[in-house]
Amino acid sequence: MDIREIARYTLGKIRETGADMGRCSVRSGESTEVYYESGKISMIRTVFSGSVRIAVINEKREGSASLNSFEKSEIDAAVAEAFEASKHAVPDDAEGISELEENRSFVFGKREPDRAALYGLMRGFIDDTAKEFPKISFDSISVSHGWSEVCYMNTNGVELYESNGLSGFEAMFMGRDGELTSSFNGTGCAFDDNTVPLIDRGLTRQLLAETERQTETVSVDGKFEGEIIMPPHFLSEVVGDACGIFITDNVLIDGTSPWKNSLGKTVASPLLNVTARSACPELPAASALTSDGYVARDAEIIKNGVLKSFLLSRYGAKKTGGARCPGWDAALCVEPGRDSLDAMIAGVKRGLLVNRFSGGSPAPNGDFTGVAKNSFLIEDGKITKPVSETMISGNYADILKNISAVSSESVNSGGSIFPWAKASGVTISGK
Repeated sequence: MDIREIARYTLGKIRETGADMGRCSVRSGESTEVYYESGKISMIRTVFSGSVRIAVINEKREGSASLNSFEKSEIDAAVAEAFEASKHAVPDDAEGISELEENRSFVFGKREPDRAALYGLMRGFIDDTAKEFPKISFDSISVSHGWSEVCYMNTNGVELYESNGLSGFEAMFMGRDGELTSSFNGTGCAFDDNTVPLIDRGLTRQLLAETERQTETVSVDGKFEGEIIMPPHFLSEVVGDACGIFITDNVLIDGTSPWKNSLGKTVASPLLNVTARSACPELPAASALTSDGYVARDAEIIKNGVLKSFLLSRYGAKKTGGARCPGWDAALCVEPGRDSLDAMIAGVKRGLLVNRFSGGSPAPNGDFTGVAKNSFLIEDGKITKPVSETMISGNYADILKNISAVSSESVNSGGSIFPWAKASGVTISGK
């Protein structure tokens, strides 16, 4: 079924309500997965999905509804439900829909999965790991192909469409040496080329090698303030969390963001450059569209440490009086720096290589505390021993300000590109 026809039908029903404006977003998808668990490989049949999201706005009141069906009778009922809900909503001057700028269609990747290639990637990964890292024990591995499409339409005449087909890989594993085991570790990425062995993608080989070493860990003595090396996957968490609590809609609307008055000011190290990037050959998992009804555009978020843009949607911009970010929900990336990873590590007197962080959500001011998992002690410029039950705490804003080096190397996960970074001012606590 053509989701564009479903969207047109839904929009027609919205217009029939007589509401001032409305929008709908129709999605459809297929996923085929090869899965490994309990020592066996199985092909999971293709799973189909579909959804319709509806919003009706009348007299500045918005009502919404969603459903997982393309049946016209159910769409009719959902539109009526949304219109009825709008009658009871609180009026909000910021409610609205995207303006007509350009109607575009984007088509990326292949719809049909190459099942033989997926199985070959899985089989090759298991064999490669067994040969190179015999102490690795897998909890699960999945190699999949997903195809999805989305169509957004509204009563301003906006019609946007995107479809994308790409492969994905995820693995959970631990090191096992006799009676000794490590903590669980994991890796994953998205890609549109099935020719590269999975063990060669991203940091997979490095993480497997490190996990084998983590069956015997040491406790860090005492409590000290030290430097940390943040690998790409952890740096992406830090930057993503910082953006979430400092420059997105909710925290700027309610005024709790510590950066609410920092646009155009220095908020981070001059070595830090953060961009939001839309779909491109480098980032097959990134989208060409934003969820608020626009074609996504690349945007500078932090340039040489200076905050260049808030991550505001159309609604957030109207609500706060700020400027909408053209890449507000695009893929966050950090530009590589000039230092080699080896040189960065060599400059650490005492600190941690933090591969994984287990902790609660950061506080509104950016404070965080938790356990460094799958991590290593750095002493006198060398990575030495894997650590156990080591707490780290600090503040995300401070970490970004205290970045003293960014690596020239970077890792592409298919949905983001991040280097390594070194930062000071983190409290490290052992037993």
